Amino acid sequence: MFKIVGIQLVVTAACSLIAYAVGGFQAALSLCLGGFSYLLPTFFSVLILNFSRSPEWAGLGFILSESLKIILALALMLASFAFYREIRFLPYFIGLLSVSHLVLLLFLRVHRYGK
Repeated sequence: MFKIVGIQLVVTAACSLIAYAVGGFQAALSLCLGGFSYLLPTFFSVLILNFSRSPEWAGLGFILSESLKIILALALMLASFAFYREIRFLPYFIGLLSVSHLVLLLFLRVHRYGK
């Protein structure tokens, strides 16, 4: 499960380099903030799921980890906009979407859709 966190980190870094080349430092920082707004809650969710491996605790661990993930993601998004006034919305949103939807693209294998 930690593999997805590593992949999300690589995607955030790659996208931020592209954003730096296209839009400069502010765009790259906004994209990083967007990516980390979802990456950090995913990391804590994976930690909780690793501690609840037994079948008795699996359901509770999943509910707890997803609840914490939603709350942390919202808190980090609010903190990003509250403390960083020069944030650019489009790079922030691209960073958030690239990290959050990466799981769907990897596990559902969208590239085979319709075949």
